[in-house]
Amino acid sequence: MEPAPRRRRGGVKLLALLLSVVFAVVLAEVCARVWVVYLADEATFLRYASFDQLTARFGGPQFQAHRHLGYLPTPGFHRGGNAHDRRGFRGEGFPLVKPPGERRVVCLGGSTTYGWGVRGDHRMSFPALLGQKLAAARPPIRVINAGTPGWTSLEVLIDFETRILDLAPDVVLVYLGINDVMPRVVWPPEEYHSDLSGWLRRDQHVRCPPLLERLTLSRIWLVKSGRLESHSSWTWVVGDQPPSSRYFTFLHQRGTGAYPSGVFVDTPIEKILQTNRPVFFERNLRNLVGIAKDRGVRVVLTTFAVSSKFPDRPFVGHPAIRAAVAEHNAILRRIAADTGTPLFDLAAKLPDDASLFTDGCHFTEKGNRLRVDLLLAEKNLLR
Repeated sequence: MEPAPRRRRGGVKLLALLLSVVFAVVLAEVCARVWVVYLADEATFLRYASFDQLTARFGGPQFQAHRHLGYLPTPGFHRGGNAHDRRGFRGEGFPLVKPPGERRVVCLGGSTTYGWGVRGDHRMSFPALLGQKLAAARPPIRVINAGTPGWTSLEVLIDFETRILDLAPDVVLVYLGINDVMPRVVWPPEEYHSDLSGWLRRDQHVRCPPLLERLTLSRIWLVKSGRLESHSSWTWVVGDQPPSSRYFTFLHQRGTGAYPSGVFVDTPIEKILQTNRPVFFERNLRNLVGIAKDRGVRVVLTTFAVSSKFPDRPFVGHPAIRAAVAEHNAILRRIAADTGTPLFDLAAKLPDDASLFTDGCHFTEKGNRLRVDLLLAEKNLLR
Protein backbone atom coordinates (compact mmCIF):
# COMPACT_ATOMS: atom_id res chain seq x y z
CA MET A 1 0.00 0.00 0.00
CA GLU A 2 1.33 3.46 -1.01
CA PRO A 3 2.36 5.55 2.01
CA ALA A 4 -0.06 8.34 2.90
CA PRO A 5 2.51 11.17 2.54
CA ARG A 6 3.28 10.08 -1.02
CA ARG A 7 -0.43 9.93 -1.87
CA ARG A 8 -0.87 13.41 -0.41
CA ARG A 9 2.03 14.75 -2.46
CA GLY A 10 0.51 13.18 -5.57
CA GLY A 11 -2.85 14.75 -4.77
CA VAL A 12 -1.25 18.15 -4.21
CA LYS A 13 0.55 17.91 -7.56
CA LEU A 14 -2.67 16.91 -9.33
CA LEU A 15 -4.54 19.78 -7.69
CA ALA A 16 -1.76 22.19 -8.63
CA LEU A 17 -1.90 20.91 -12.21
CA LEU A 18 -5.68 21.35 -12.37
CA LEU A 19 -5.45 24.85 -10.91
CA SER A 20 -2.75 25.72 -13.45
CA VAL A 21 -4.95 24.49 -16.30
CA VAL A 22 -7.94 26.44 -14.97
CA PHE A 23 -5.80 29.56 -14.55
CA ALA A 24 -4.42 29.20 -18.09
CA VAL A 25 -7.91 28.77 -19.56
CA VAL A 26 -9.28 31.74 -17.61
CA LEU A 27 -6.31 33.87 -18.65
CA ALA A 28 -6.75 32.85 -22.29
CA GLU A 29 -10.47 33.65 -22.10
CA VAL A 30 -9.76 37.07 -20.61
CA CYS A 31 -7.13 37.80 -23.28
CA ALA A 32 -9.49 36.65 -26.05
CA ARG A 33 -12.26 38.87 -24.70
CA VAL A 34 -9.97 41.89 -24.44
CA TRP A 35 -8.76 41.27 -28.01
CA VAL A 36 -12.30 41.00 -29.45
CA VAL A 37 -13.74 43.97 -27.57
CA TYR A 38 -10.83 46.43 -27.46
CA LEU A 39 -8.17 45.48 -30.03
CA ALA A 40 -9.84 43.80 -33.01
CA ASP A 41 -11.00 45.80 -36.03
CA GLU A 42 -14.72 46.21 -36.60
CA ALA A 43 -15.05 43.33 -39.09
CA THR A 44 -13.38 40.95 -36.61
CA PHE A 45 -15.48 42.28 -33.76
CA LEU A 46 -18.68 41.70 -35.75
CA ARG A 47 -17.58 38.16 -36.53
CA TYR A 48 -16.72 37.05 -32.99
CA ALA A 49 -18.62 39.32 -30.59
CA SER A 50 -21.42 38.00 -28.41
CA PHE A 51 -24.96 39.38 -28.34
CA ASP A 52 -24.14 41.29 -25.14
CA GLN A 53 -20.97 42.78 -26.65
CA LEU A 54 -22.84 43.80 -29.80
CA THR A 55 -25.54 45.44 -27.70
CA ALA A 56 -22.99 47.30 -25.58
CA ARG A 57 -21.26 48.77 -28.64
CA PHE A 58 -24.11 49.31 -31.09
CA GLY A 59 -27.21 49.33 -28.91
CA GLY A 60 -28.33 45.97 -30.28
CA PRO A 61 -28.07 43.83 -33.39
CA GLN A 62 -28.87 45.24 -36.83
CA PHE A 63 -32.09 43.20 -37.09
CA GLN A 64 -34.66 42.13 -34.54
CA ALA A 65 -37.53 39.68 -34.37
CA HIS A 66 -41.02 40.85 -35.33
CA ARG A 67 -44.35 39.20 -34.57
CA HIS A 68 -45.72 39.10 -38.13
CA LEU A 69 -42.72 39.70 -40.37
CA GLY A 70 -40.28 37.31 -38.75
CA TYR A 71 -37.75 40.13 -38.38
CA LEU A 72 -37.05 43.66 -39.56
CA PRO A 73 -34.26 46.27 -39.31
CA THR A 74 -33.84 47.27 -35.68
CA PRO A 75 -35.54 50.66 -35.07
CA GLY A 76 -33.10 53.36 -34.08
CA PHE A 77 -30.03 51.35 -35.09
CA HIS A 78 -26.89 53.36 -35.96
CA ARG A 79 -23.47 52.09 -36.99
CA GLY A 80 -21.08 54.48 -38.73
CA GLY A 81 -22.89 55.83 -41.77
CA ASN A 82 -25.71 53.31 -41.53
CA ALA A 83 -28.97 54.22 -39.79
CA HIS A 84 -32.55 53.04 -39.28
CA ASP A 85 -35.32 55.38 -38.22
CA ARG A 86 -37.56 54.73 -35.23
CA ARG A 87 -39.84 52.44 -37.28
CA GLY A 88 -37.02 50.37 -38.78
CA PHE A 89 -36.83 51.96 -42.25
CA ARG A 90 -33.30 52.55 -43.49
CA GLY A 91 -32.47 56.24 -43.33
CA GLU A 92 -32.76 59.18 -40.96
CA GLY A 93 -36.53 59.22 -40.58
CA PHE A 94 -39.61 61.09 -41.76
CA PRO A 95 -43.02 62.05 -40.35
CA LEU A 96 -45.56 59.24 -40.24
CA VAL A 97 -48.36 61.56 -41.35
CA LYS A 98 -47.79 62.71 -44.92
CA PRO A 99 -47.63 66.51 -45.17
CA PRO A 100 -50.13 68.15 -47.53
CA GLY A 101 -48.90 68.18 -51.12
CA GLU A 102 -46.15 65.60 -50.61
CA ARG A 103 -45.91 62.53 -52.84
CA ARG A 104 -44.40 59.35 -51.42
CA VAL A 105 -42.51 56.64 -53.28
CA VAL A 106 -41.84 53.55 -51.14
CA CYS A 107 -39.20 51.03 -52.27
CA LEU A 108 -40.07 47.45 -51.35
CA GLY A 109 -37.74 44.47 -51.49
CA GLY A 110 -34.84 42.67 -49.86
CA SER A 111 -31.17 43.47 -49.37
CA THR A 112 -30.80 44.86 -52.90
CA THR A 113 -33.35 47.54 -51.95
CA TYR A 114 -31.98 48.02 -48.43
CA GLY A 115 -28.56 48.48 -50.05
CA TRP A 116 -26.42 45.65 -48.69
CA GLY A 117 -23.70 46.40 -51.22
CA VAL A 118 -23.29 49.85 -49.63
CA ARG A 119 -24.16 48.76 -46.12
CA GLY A 120 -21.77 51.24 -44.53
CA ASP A 121 -23.63 54.35 -45.75
CA HIS A 122 -27.40 54.46 -46.13
CA ARG A 123 -27.07 57.57 -48.31
CA MET A 124 -25.57 55.44 -51.11
CA SER A 125 -28.51 53.04 -51.33
CA PHE A 126 -30.78 53.12 -54.37
CA PRO A 127 -33.77 54.66 -52.52
CA ALA A 128 -31.59 57.36 -50.96
CA LEU A 129 -29.97 58.27 -54.29
CA LEU A 130 -33.39 58.31 -55.95
CA GLY A 131 -34.63 60.61 -53.21
CA GLN A 132 -31.69 62.95 -53.78
CA LYS A 133 -32.53 63.16 -57.48
CA LEU A 134 -36.19 63.89 -56.75
CA ALA A 135 -35.55 66.35 -53.92
CA ALA A 136 -36.20 69.36 -56.13
CA ALA A 137 -39.38 67.95 -57.69
CA ARG A 138 -42.63 69.87 -57.49
CA PRO A 139 -44.75 68.73 -55.79
CA PRO A 140 -42.09 67.41 -53.40
CA ILE A 141 -41.42 63.66 -53.58
CA ARG A 142 -40.17 61.66 -50.59
CA VAL A 143 -38.54 58.27 -51.24
CA ILE A 144 -38.69 55.73 -48.39
CA ASN A 145 -36.40 52.70 -48.12
CA ALA A 146 -38.56 49.81 -46.90
CA GLY A 147 -36.14 47.08 -47.99
CA THR A 148 -35.06 44.37 -45.57
CA PRO A 149 -32.28 41.83 -46.28
CA GLY A 150 -33.58 38.31 -46.77
CA TRP A 151 -37.23 39.22 -47.22
CA THR A 152 -39.20 37.33 -49.84
CA SER A 153 -42.45 38.30 -51.56
CA LEU A 154 -44.30 36.86 -48.54
CA GLU A 155 -42.78 39.30 -46.03
CA VAL A 156 -43.09 42.18 -48.50
CA LEU A 157 -46.81 41.42 -48.96
CA ILE A 158 -47.39 41.31 -45.18
CA ASP A 159 -45.33 44.46 -44.69
CA PHE A 160 -47.29 46.29 -47.38
CA GLU A 161 -50.58 45.54 -45.64
CA THR A 162 -49.44 46.09 -42.05
CA ARG A 163 -46.94 48.97 -42.23
CA ILE A 164 -46.58 50.53 -45.68
CA LEU A 165 -50.23 51.47 -46.23
CA ASP A 166 -50.03 53.51 -43.01
CA LEU A 167 -47.48 55.73 -44.77
CA ALA A 168 -50.04 56.73 -47.44
CA PRO A 169 -47.77 55.84 -50.39
CA ASP A 170 -48.55 57.15 -53.85
CA VAL A 171 -46.18 54.74 -55.61
CA VAL A 172 -44.48 51.50 -54.51
CA LEU A 173 -41.43 50.23 -56.39
CA VAL A 174 -41.20 46.44 -56.02
CA TYR A 175 -37.81 44.80 -56.52
CA LEU A 176 -37.85 41.06 -55.80
CA GLY A 177 -36.31 38.00 -57.38
CA ILE A 178 -33.42 36.07 -55.92
CA ASN A 179 -34.73 35.89 -52.36
CA ASP A 180 -37.75 33.96 -53.65
CA VAL A 181 -35.42 31.40 -55.19
CA MET A 182 -34.04 30.52 -51.75
CA PRO A 183 -37.29 29.03 -50.33
CA ARG A 184 -37.59 26.82 -53.41
CA VAL A 185 -34.41 24.96 -52.37
CA VAL A 186 -36.44 22.49 -50.30
CA TRP A 187 -36.48 18.70 -50.50
CA PRO A 188 -38.57 16.55 -50.41
CA PRO A 189 -41.10 18.58 -52.43
CA GLU A 190 -43.96 17.84 -49.99
CA GLU A 191 -42.26 20.36 -47.66
CA TYR A 192 -42.53 23.23 -50.16
CA HIS A 193 -45.32 25.32 -48.56
CA SER A 194 -46.79 28.76 -49.16
CA ASP A 195 -45.72 29.90 -45.66
CA LEU A 196 -42.14 28.85 -46.56
CA SER A 197 -41.90 26.76 -43.39
CA GLY A 198 -40.08 24.02 -45.26
CA TRP A 199 -37.23 26.50 -45.73
CA LEU A 200 -37.16 28.39 -42.42
CA ARG A 201 -39.28 28.34 -39.29
CA ARG A 202 -39.16 29.70 -35.78
CA ASP A 203 -39.31 26.94 -33.18
CA GLN A 204 -38.10 28.99 -30.23
CA HIS A 205 -39.41 32.43 -29.27
CA VAL A 206 -36.34 33.30 -27.22
CA ARG A 207 -32.99 31.66 -27.69
CA CYS A 208 -30.56 31.63 -24.76
CA PRO A 209 -27.03 31.03 -26.06
CA PRO A 210 -25.42 27.97 -24.46
CA LEU A 211 -22.22 28.25 -22.42
CA LEU A 212 -19.93 27.44 -25.36
CA GLU A 213 -21.32 30.43 -27.26
CA ARG A 214 -20.98 32.77 -24.30
CA LEU A 215 -17.30 31.94 -23.82
CA THR A 216 -15.13 33.96 -26.20
CA LEU A 217 -12.53 31.25 -26.90
CA SER A 218 -15.07 28.58 -27.81
CA ARG A 219 -17.21 31.07 -29.75
CA ILE A 220 -14.21 32.04 -31.90
CA TRP A 221 -13.47 28.37 -32.57
CA LEU A 222 -17.11 27.58 -33.42
CA VAL A 223 -17.35 30.52 -35.86
CA LYS A 224 -13.99 29.78 -37.51
CA SER A 225 -14.89 26.11 -37.96
CA GLY A 226 -18.26 26.93 -39.54
CA ARG A 227 -20.23 25.35 -36.69
CA LEU A 228 -21.74 28.65 -35.58
CA GLU A 229 -23.07 31.77 -37.31
CA SER A 230 -21.69 35.04 -35.95
CA HIS A 231 -24.04 36.59 -33.41
CA SER A 232 -24.13 39.68 -35.64
CA SER A 233 -25.51 37.69 -38.57
CA TRP A 234 -29.09 38.38 -39.64
CA THR A 235 -29.63 34.61 -39.82
CA TRP A 236 -29.99 34.60 -36.03
CA VAL A 237 -33.36 36.31 -36.33
CA VAL A 238 -34.44 34.77 -39.65
CA GLY A 239 -35.37 31.41 -38.20
CA ASP A 240 -34.36 27.79 -37.72
CA GLN A 241 -33.60 25.33 -40.50
CA PRO A 242 -35.95 22.35 -40.73
CA PRO A 243 -34.52 19.10 -42.14
CA SER A 244 -36.11 19.82 -45.54
CA SER A 245 -34.21 23.10 -46.00
CA ARG A 246 -31.33 22.59 -48.45
CA TYR A 247 -30.44 26.23 -49.11
CA PHE A 248 -27.72 26.65 -46.47
CA THR A 249 -26.31 23.22 -47.30
CA PHE A 250 -26.08 24.28 -50.94
CA LEU A 251 -24.30 27.51 -49.94
CA HIS A 252 -21.82 25.63 -47.75
CA GLN A 253 -21.05 23.02 -50.39
CA ARG A 254 -20.60 25.63 -53.09
CA GLY A 255 -18.42 27.75 -50.82
CA THR A 256 -16.15 24.82 -49.92
CA GLY A 257 -16.11 23.21 -53.36
CA ALA A 258 -17.95 20.12 -52.08
CA TYR A 259 -21.00 20.45 -54.35
CA PRO A 260 -22.56 18.08 -55.27
CA SER A 261 -22.55 15.82 -52.25
CA GLY A 262 -25.18 14.46 -49.89
CA VAL A 263 -28.72 15.05 -51.10
CA PHE A 264 -27.48 16.89 -54.19
CA VAL A 265 -25.84 13.75 -55.64
CA ASP A 266 -29.22 12.24 -56.55
CA THR A 267 -31.17 15.49 -56.48
CA PRO A 268 -29.15 18.32 -58.07
CA ILE A 269 -30.20 21.92 -57.62
CA GLU A 270 -31.67 21.96 -61.14
CA LYS A 271 -34.11 19.16 -60.25
CA ILE A 272 -35.16 20.84 -57.00
CA LEU A 273 -35.93 24.14 -58.76
CA GLN A 274 -37.74 22.41 -61.63
CA THR A 275 -39.92 20.56 -59.11
CA ASN A 276 -40.64 23.48 -56.76
CA ARG A 277 -42.21 25.96 -59.16
CA PRO A 278 -42.40 29.71 -58.28
CA VAL A 279 -46.17 29.57 -57.72
CA PHE A 280 -46.05 31.36 -54.35
CA PHE A 281 -43.88 34.15 -55.74
CA GLU A 282 -46.48 34.80 -58.45
CA ARG A 283 -49.42 34.56 -56.07
CA ASN A 284 -47.91 36.95 -53.53
CA LEU A 285 -47.14 39.56 -56.18
CA ARG A 286 -50.57 39.33 -57.77
CA ASN A 287 -52.11 39.80 -54.32
CA LEU A 288 -49.91 42.83 -53.65
CA VAL A 289 -50.85 44.40 -56.99
CA GLY A 290 -54.55 43.76 -56.34
CA ILE A 291 -54.50 45.25 -52.83
CA ALA A 292 -52.51 48.28 -53.99
CA LYS A 293 -54.89 49.02 -56.84
CA ASP A 294 -57.85 48.70 -54.49
CA ARG A 295 -56.23 51.31 -52.23
CA GLY A 296 -55.30 53.66 -55.06
CA VAL A 297 -51.56 52.99 -54.85
CA ARG A 298 -49.57 52.84 -58.08
CA VAL A 299 -47.32 49.75 -58.30
CA VAL A 300 -44.17 49.63 -60.41
CA LEU A 301 -42.76 46.11 -60.79
CA THR A 302 -39.03 45.78 -61.46
CA THR A 303 -37.25 42.82 -63.01
CA PHE A 304 -34.29 41.53 -61.02
CA ALA A 305 -30.75 42.03 -62.37
CA VAL A 306 -27.94 39.54 -61.75
CA SER A 307 -24.46 39.42 -63.23
CA SER A 308 -22.69 36.47 -64.80
CA LYS A 309 -19.31 37.98 -63.84
CA PHE A 310 -19.22 36.35 -60.39
CA PRO A 311 -19.15 32.57 -61.09
CA ASP A 312 -17.40 31.81 -57.78
CA ARG A 313 -20.17 33.24 -55.61
CA PRO A 314 -21.91 30.33 -53.83
CA PHE A 315 -25.49 31.23 -54.77
CA VAL A 316 -25.84 33.75 -57.59
CA GLY A 317 -22.77 32.32 -59.33
CA HIS A 318 -24.49 29.01 -60.14
CA PRO A 319 -26.16 28.93 -63.59
CA ALA A 320 -29.29 27.23 -62.19
CA ILE A 321 -29.85 30.12 -59.77
CA ARG A 322 -29.50 32.73 -62.50
CA ALA A 323 -31.92 30.70 -64.63
CA ALA A 324 -34.41 30.68 -61.73
CA VAL A 325 -34.12 34.47 -61.42
CA ALA A 326 -34.83 34.75 -65.15
CA GLU A 327 -37.90 32.58 -64.57
CA HIS A 328 -39.08 35.01 -61.87
CA ASN A 329 -38.50 37.92 -64.23
CA ALA A 330 -40.73 36.24 -66.81
CA ILE A 331 -43.44 36.05 -64.14
CA LEU A 332 -43.03 39.76 -63.37
CA ARG A 333 -43.42 40.62 -67.04
CA ARG A 334 -46.51 38.42 -67.28
CA ILE A 335 -48.14 39.97 -64.20
CA ALA A 336 -47.46 43.45 -65.56
CA ALA A 337 -49.05 42.54 -68.90
CA ASP A 338 -52.04 40.79 -67.32
CA THR A 339 -52.86 43.53 -64.82
CA GLY A 340 -51.77 46.66 -66.67
CA THR A 341 -49.11 47.32 -64.04
CA PRO A 342 -46.11 49.47 -65.03
CA LEU A 343 -42.88 47.50 -65.42
CA PHE A 344 -39.31 48.75 -65.09
CA ASP A 345 -37.32 46.08 -66.93
CA LEU A 346 -34.01 46.63 -65.15
CA ALA A 347 -32.70 43.15 -66.03
CA ALA A 348 -32.97 44.00 -69.73
CA LYS A 349 -31.55 47.52 -69.43
CA LEU A 350 -28.64 47.12 -67.01
CA PRO A 351 -25.26 46.18 -68.53
CA ASP A 352 -23.64 42.95 -67.29
CA ASP A 353 -20.74 44.95 -65.86
CA ALA A 354 -18.87 43.65 -62.80
CA SER A 355 -18.20 47.21 -61.58
CA LEU A 356 -21.91 47.69 -60.91
CA PHE A 357 -22.07 44.80 -58.43
CA THR A 358 -20.30 43.68 -55.27
CA ASP A 359 -21.19 40.00 -55.65
CA GLY A 360 -23.41 39.53 -58.68
CA CYS A 361 -26.69 40.82 -57.23
CA HIS A 362 -25.91 43.55 -54.67
CA PHE A 363 -24.98 46.91 -56.12
CA THR A 364 -22.04 49.22 -55.70
CA GLU A 365 -22.63 52.95 -55.42
CA LYS A 366 -21.98 53.15 -59.18
CA GLY A 367 -24.59 50.45 -59.79
CA ASN A 368 -27.17 52.21 -57.62
CA ARG A 369 -26.60 55.51 -59.43
CA LEU A 370 -27.09 53.84 -62.79
CA ARG A 371 -30.29 52.18 -61.53
CA VAL A 372 -31.61 55.62 -60.61
CA ASP A 373 -30.71 57.10 -63.99
CA LEU A 374 -32.32 54.21 -65.89
CA LEU A 375 -35.49 54.48 -63.80
CA LEU A 376 -35.83 58.23 -64.25
CA ALA A 377 -35.28 57.85 -67.99
CA GLU A 378 -38.68 56.12 -67.99
CA LYS A 379 -40.61 59.37 -67.79
CA ASN A 380 -44.02 58.16 -66.67
CA LEU A 381 -43.15 55.41 -64.17
CA LEU A 382 -43.31 57.58 -61.03
CA ARG A 383 -46.13 59.90 -62.07
